[in-house]
Parts: sequence; structure tokens; C-alpha cells
Amino acid sequence: MPTSLNRRSFLSASLLALCVPSKLFAEDGSQEIVLRFAALSDVHYDISHNDRSAERVRFGKALRFMNEYCASQPYDKFDALVVAGDFSNHGLIEEIGAFKKTMDDNLAPSTRRILAMGNHEYYGGNRDLWEKTFETKANRLQELNGYRFITVSPEKGTCNENDYVYLREWLDEKIQEALAADPTKPIFVVQHYHVFETVYGSASKPGDFHAGVKDFSDILERYPQVVHISGHSHIPSYDPRSVWQGKFTAIGTGSLSYFALSLYERGDNFRLGNNVAFREAGAFLIFDVYKDNTIRIRLYDVVSDSFLDREYLLVDPVNVDKYVYTNKRFDVAKPPIWKENASAEIVEVAPGGATIRFSQAKDEFCVVSYRIAAEKENEGKWEPCQTLNVWSDYFMKTPVEKIDYDVLNLEPNTKYRFNVYGVGAFQKETSEPLKIEFQTPDVAENVDRSNPNPRGNFLDVEFDPEKGAVNVGGVDDASARLKKFGKPEIVSDATLGAAIALNGVDQCYFAPFSGIRAGMFGNEITTLVKFRLDLSKKTNKEPISIFGSTESGGTGFEYYAEEKKIMVRCWIDDKYFDLTAPFDGTEDAVAAFVYDGKEARLYLNGKLAANAEVSGSFRFTNNASARAFCVGADVCPDMGARWFFPGVIANARVYTYALTSEQIENVSK
Repeated sequence: MPTSLNRRSFLSASLLALCVPSKLFAEDGSQEIVLRFAALSDVHYDISHNDRSAERVRFGKALRFMNEYCASQPYDKFDALVVAGDFSNHGLIEEIGAFKKTMDDNLAPSTRRILAMGNHEYYGGNRDLWEKTFETKANRLQELNGYRFITVSPEKGTCNENDYVYLREWLDEKIQEALAADPTKPIFVVQHYHVFETVYGSASKPGDFHAGVKDFSDILERYPQVVHISGHSHIPSYDPRSVWQGKFTAIGTGSLSYFALSLYERGDNFRLGNNVAFREAGAFLIFDVYKDNTIRIRLYDVVSDSFLDREYLLVDPVNVDKYVYTNKRFDVAKPPIWKENASAEIVEVAPGGATIRFSQAKDEFCVVSYRIAAEKENEGKWEPCQTLNVWSDYFMKTPVEKIDYDVLNLEPNTKYRFNVYGVGAFQKETSEPLKIEFQTPDVAENVDRSNPNPRGNFLDVEFDPEKGAVNVGGVDDASARLKKFGKPEIVSDATLGAAIALNGVDQCYFAPFSGIRAGMFGNEITTLVKFRLDLSKKTNKEPISIFGSTESGGTGFEYYAEEKKIMVRCWIDDKYFDLTAPFDGTEDAVAAFVYDGKEARLYLNGKLAANAEVSGSFRFTNNASARAFCVGADVCPDMGARWFFPGVIANARVYTYALTSEQIENVSK
């Protein structure tokens, strides 16, 4: 494969010349640029953000780069900035107004703003507010340097099918109008949602998030001149499936806020990625349109302040016979291969989990994920037990050499074998796996279960007026990992002693933990919290979260003031199991929860208040950004919090094993 191609040789090359990590054709001065624009979407300004928030910094950097880049180029301008929706999280004037200010402060006055609304612009806003703020129509046909841009916006922002049906006739008329002006030129249609089953991330199964809609499918399929620019899915534009050609051309813009990823071939069953770097989303697209209508698309990344080694070339984009970014790529793509000396190993192992490390594979485009086929030994034979899908960091400028991954939901004292396969962008896998074999230890094998009054061996948080919040128990000294949310006050309570006073609005403490620590539990856990509610500060009907971690897994205590009941939730076998007991919330209390793999028990002040037979696997969330116990609230992704607790909390404990009733009575005193 040559390092550069002219446009004619690009078309005569094999289908594997779809996108190459180098310049697609030589810049020898023979190509004349007649139009340049940038395209992006899903910046998601939020009312809670300040000028240092990632989204605002990245958007500002993107606009400033546009100005700096032009100053050094023969074609010394950006003719337009295209934004395909989701400027904001809620459509509030504070959000879209801040977005507009960033544009006005950084974008050259000569650069046209070509803008389409997203669904988030309706969540707390509306079309009238948006059009007034940006001084443009949400649905509009514009001409720029002889090329036509058509922006279409959803009717209600419902994130469902039929949100664009009201525009079907209008869009058809505008495309016809653009064709009448010049049928040889591409027509750029800008829409927030993808068109269903085009670019990666655009398909969905019933009940899934709709990243792609069919509202315009039959219309667009009549016009090969259409180059459709869309966002919404947050799929990285570095993924070669972000450019698609069938009966028209579709291009996904990615995001400047966070990436989302999908496991499936055509993007169906849309799911948020579990890669810890998914927040490092900063790539936007630069379109250079040449005199003969060739379109060159490059990716600039404001996280690394550099171009990514991927570009796309649309040669003769109005001619279906010249399309190369088709679904045939799934058939002709080669499987990834392991690099020389690739390896896989165990980093750490616990009764219910393990941290594994394995080398990255290599692919002609990119290795997007790894499939781990896990087996366990049963009576001397290996049998399949679970399949894991691990994202690579392929969207980063410099991917890591090896990936560390926390595997949960394992059984204590069991032999396992993991088979790791690399998966390329077009769903081809390495022919052979990397293999790891290991054995999990017994549950809490280093714990003295006979201790009549044990400390929490995973977490034991107390509050000291001089030292602050301190983890006095646990398998390691995790004091430094206790993180404060808001400005809670440590007080000397008359009956509870040293405690933390919380306002029920924006105060709590986080105790984050790693995936391997989550694996310490096996199928046993005990949690305990000593507290007193102040219901005079309760101002809404939301539950009160006292202590726990219930974001897609885990366990936690909640109080419901209207029903005067306390509830403990626990994630067992992929669903929540709840226990409730009457509690008026007016007195000091110690709540404790025990799960031993066979029974769940809720205690109040050392006495059994509710119990039920239940069995199955207990687990925490796989989202590392929500893996924490929260004292005084419930944890959300990105170490956020909700359902804040009003009152005082004196102690919070977590054990990796099931305490007996006698032990519960002792530790509740």
C-alpha cells in the first residue's frame, strides 16, 4: 500500500484501501480546495459546568485550532462550522447561551454557523428558545461556495422513531431544490440522529436506545448525492465504520463529551463502553472539498492536539458505482493478529474476581475490543461459564501496550481458564486466543470469623473532629481514598458521638474501590450503618440513601419517609432483591444487612427485622466510575451522587463475609 494515492488510483485499489493511516493522496498542488468546513456534535454543555469543564475546554480548543490551522494553509479559511446537535444537556439558556458565547469568542466572523438541534435541546428547552439564541432556523437550506447544506431538527426530542416525520415532504423538496441548482455536487444533510443501519452505532433492537431512525431512509436512498452528517450515538469517528455508503453516504461525527461503544456488527444493541478512557472524547472532522467534488475527511483530536492517523476519501461522491465504504468491508477485511511476544497473565486474584493483563493485538484498521471466553473446571473438565467483551482504547492517539481488566462474578476456590481473542473493526477475530489459567482462593480466607465483635474488613469509616473521615478497618489503609462531596461537617453528637452532619442536598463521602477489591466478596457480604435522620430537612419525595452503592449492582440502605420504611437493596443474579421493614425514622438506629449466599437478612439495632431465602451471584457494577460506597447518598457514574441523606452518620462498615446474628448484635451496640 503506497503512503499516498491520487484519486484515480484510490478508486482502482482494492476494497482494503478504505481508510489508511497516512495521507490518501499526494499534496502536490494539483488539488484545488473550494470548500472547507469542520463538523462535530454532542458537546453537551451542562448548567453545572464551569469554564474548566472538559466539554467547554475541548470545544474552545477545536475552534481555536480551526483559526490557527487556516493561517498556515494555502486555503486559509474555514467556510463553516457544522454542529449536528446536542450542544447542551438540557437545552437551557444557561447551556446553549454558553455554547454560543464560546463560538462567538473563538470562531472567525467569516465562518458560517450551520446548526441542527439534537434531542437534548428539548429536555429543558424548546425550538423557539434555540432559534432565538442562535439566530437561525432549526430547519434550513443554505448555499455556501456553490454547495448546499440542509439542516433538519427533531420535532420533540423524544429520542424515538417518528421525531422527523413532520419534515419528510420539506426535506424532499429541499433536496430537489439543491439538485436543480447543480446535480453534480454533493448535498450535505445535517441531522442529529443517524439514519438507521448506516454508520456504526445507528442500529438498535426493540427496547434499546435509538441512535438511528428510519424517518428519512426511503427519501435519502433516492439521492446518491446526499452526504449525511450525524451524531447522537457518540461512536468514535476513528472507527472506520463511521463512514458508510449504500445508496447515499453517511458519516458519524463522534463526540466532544464522551464515547459510547457497541458490541455488535451493525451497531445494534447500543451500549455504553466500559473503557476507563471513554471520557477522553475530543475528535472532530475536517472536510476539504476539491474542485472536482472529491471530499477528504480528516480527524483532529483536541485531547492530543494532533491529527489522528486516519482519514477518509470520498471520490466522485455522487456516483454509487464508485462507493467503497460499503458493507462489503465486513467480508473482505482480514482478522487481527497478535504481535510477537504477546502475552496474558494474572495480576491479582480474589475469591470472586481477578485482574488480568494482556497484550494488544494489531489490525489493518484497529482492534476495537477483545472477547474473553471464560471456562471453569468442573469435575476435571473445562466448561464455558461466561463471555466478556473488553473495549480497547483504539480511539486514543497512543493506545496502551497492554490492557488491565477486572473480571468479576467468579466463584471462590475454583479453577478458571480465560481465552482472549482480539476483535477487529469489521468483526473478524484473531485465529488463536491468548490463554490464562488460575484458581480463585476461598472467601475471606484471612479473616477470623470467630471474632465476636469484628471491624469491617473491607471498609470501616469513622469520623474524627481532628483527623476527619477515617477508614479504621479494611484490608488496607484506604483513608486517602475517602473523598468528600460538598462540605459536610464533622460534629460531636450527644448520643452518636463523633459523626458527620449532612444537609440532605449536596453532601456525602465516597469510598472508591477497584474491581479486584469488589471480587473479594464472592457471594457473601455484610454492611452496617449507624445514623439518625433529620426529616425536617426532607423536601421532596425521592428516597433517602443512607449508605451503599446501587448503580447497576451492589447494595445499599434507603429510607422512604412517606411509607415510614427502611429498605435494603442487593443485586443478585442480574436483578435487585429488596428487603423492607417498618421504621419511623425519628430515633438513632443501626441498620445491618447480611447475605450469605442462601439467605438475606435485614437487622435494626441488632434485631432481625426482615429476612428471605435467596441465592445467586452478588456483584457490583462494571462501571469503574461508579464503583464506590457512598456514605450519605447513592453513587452515580463519574463519582456523582443522588438521594442525599439529611441527618448524622457515625459509622459505616462493609465486611466481605456474612456475620452471624450474635456478631450483628455485638457490632450494633
